[in-house]
Amino acid sequence: MTIQCYYCEHESGHVRYVTFYEIDHEHDEPLCDECYAEWLESLKG
Repeated sequence: MTIQCYYCEHESGHVRYVTFYEIDHEHDEPLCDECYAEWLESLKG
């Protein structure tokens, strides 16, 4: 089963779910390994 990455929209068989917090709600979205790695780097500042 493949899932579409929330950020790059590529199909992937392995994704990680990340919770995005917005002003009035939160939502979980799938990220492929490459986008997940970039997201982690962005948290470092």
